[in-house]
Amino acid sequence: MSAKAGASGVGGVGGAAPDLGTLHEFHGVQPVLPVSDVSRAARWFRDVLGFELDFIAGEPPSYARVKKGDGSHGDPVYLRLWQCNTRGTPPWRGEIVIHVGKDIDGLHAAYVKRGVTVIEPPVSQPWGLREFAIREPDGHVLRFCGYLP
Repeated sequence: MSAKAGASGVGGVGGAAPDLGTLHEFHGVQPVLPVSDVSRAARWFRDVLGFELDFIAGEPPSYARVKKGDGSHGDPVYLRLWQCNTRGTPPWRGEIVIHVGKDIDGLHAAYVKRGVTVIEPPVSQPWGLREFAIREPDGHVLRFCGYLP
């Protein structure tokens, strides 16, 4: 299977629509995680995973954004935290893949020391990445990966 998109691509559909592909620039994606308690989730991402609290809104808090990185080594990673309901169980859970520059094993070890729930230990994948996965308190899977040397 070719990675190149052409006129005959998947289902006969080629690359981006000309007017959208050239007139509009996309600058990143910020996944939204539904959580049962925004304040608790923001503290967990800050205190356990080392993210920075970018903003928190509402009283009581109902929406927040956490950030990792300052842009000096690639784009920062932003995650938005959304208060999904008051019964304590998010309606759905997702998986987020976070690319890390280096030392996947060191990051894994640091998170283990902080009591993070690891669901997949570091493993080298045939597609050229080394990765591990954790579960955050609301059940979402965060998969951290880096390129193999």
